[in-house]
Amino acid sequence: MALINDYYKFERLPNQKSKSRLNCVASSQSYHDFELKSFVYIVENTHTKAGLKRKSDLSLTSGAGKHITSIYKPDLVSGYAYGDMQGTTDLLLFIANNFSINHDGTILDGATVEVFICRGKKYDKNAIFNLLTDGELNNEIAQFRAAVTKSVTDKKE
Repeated sequence: MALINDYYKFERLPNQKSKSRLNCVASSQSYHDFELKSFVYIVENTHTKAGLKRKSDLSLTSGAGKHITSIYKPDLVSGYAYGDMQGTTDLLLFIANNFSINHDGTILDGATVEVFICRGKKYDKNAIFNLLTDGELNNEIAQFRAAVTKSVTDKKE
């Protein structure tokens, strides 16, 4: 049984004015909420309030500054993280490569963040995140990477 339903790859392109913008460079074209986004931002999380909820360090937002998800990084070394699509029960898994944020908030050019959507799996996040970090999702991930070729960077913004 497949756990991953959708895939989106975002990349920090060179010479961008925005410090935190990532453009969608590949997509499964199958998740409506992400099909509307040709780019996203990863910024310091100012959305989640401290208290009963655990506050994450980072947040994924849309071009309008609308909060999409908090990004939780249980393992600081691996580049793996998770979140959930606001207003749904969908789990988002993140795999970051060459990703770092400078002291001024600028994301390193060439950084990529892949987003894998597990529909309806928000409440299984711990188990699925463990599968990700243990390599149990590698075949599903490889299939999505091989299947997508759509570039959305040419869209007018």
